[in-house]
Amino acid sequence: MIIRLAEPGEYKDVLEYYKACNYGGGLDERDMVVIAVDEHIAGAVRICIENGIKVLRGMQIKPAFQRKGIGAAILKFMAANIEMHACYCLPYKHLLSFYSKIGFEEISLKDAPRFLAERLEKYQSNGNREITIMRIKE
Repeated sequence: MIIRLAEPGEYKDVLEYYKACNYGGGLDERDMVVIAVDEHIAGAVRICIENGIKVLRGMQIKPAFQRKGIGAAILKFMAANIEMHACYCLPYKHLLSFYSKIGFEEISLKDAPRFLAERLEKYQSNGNREITIMRIKE
């Protein structure tokens, strides 16, 4: 398994991978995308800039590769190769320790950028109460 930055020419493949994973968050050409590649994409995550703020989004690992350290390897690669300070994410609560491995800490809604607090409130009002917000300190 190789963990690396995706080339812009591979973004179409990453978008298809996301669709196969039922991830509807999309992909922008300005995003930085990290992929885990075996023969095909086995995992992906992206860092996007929203309202001038870095947001980690779209961590998706194929079921056959879950619980085998691929997600952790992707996070480790990101921490070593991408400036992650002041980055936010909206993970499921059961993944708090997973994301904390690279410095994410859970924060309160009042400490979150307004657009992310609103996104989290929307998820929660739609019944998804197991999502929280995290940030890597500056």
